[in-house]
Amino acid sequence: MLEIDILVFLCAVIMGKVVGREASAAGDQWVRLALSVQAVYKRAPRSRLRRGATALHVRAADLACKCPKIKINKSYLILGVEKEGVSAGFPGLTVGERTLLLEWRDDWHRRIRRLQRRAINCH
Repeated sequence: MLEIDILVFLCAVIMGKVVGREASAAGDQWVRLALSVQAVYKRAPRSRLRRGATALHVRAADLACKCPKIKINKSYLILGVEKEGVSAGFPGLTVGERTLLLEWRDDWHRRIRRLQRRAINCH
C-alpha cells in the first residue's frame, strides 16, 4: 500500500491523533479539529511542523459527506502538501484536495521507518 514513490513526492507525512472538534472562526465553511501530532515522518526543509498540539482545518462540506471520515480519539496517517494550509490562510494544517487521511494501523510504524531509510538513499 505505502510505496516509496509516495513518500518522496509529499512534503508532509505525519501521524496524529484527533482529540477535539470545534467550529472555525471563519464561519461555517471550515471545521477546526484539535490534532496531537505524535510522529513526523517527513516534512519540508523550512517547516514548523513539530510533535505536539496543532490545528487541523477541514472543509465542513467534506466532513458532511464523510470524505474523509474523521473520528475523535482516533489516530491517522496524514499525507499531504504543507503549502495547502498556508494558501488557505489558516494556522496549522489544512486538509486539501491532495491530502490523504488514513486511519492508523499499528504495523505501519515499522514500515514507514523502513521506507524513510530507503528514501534517504534515493537522493
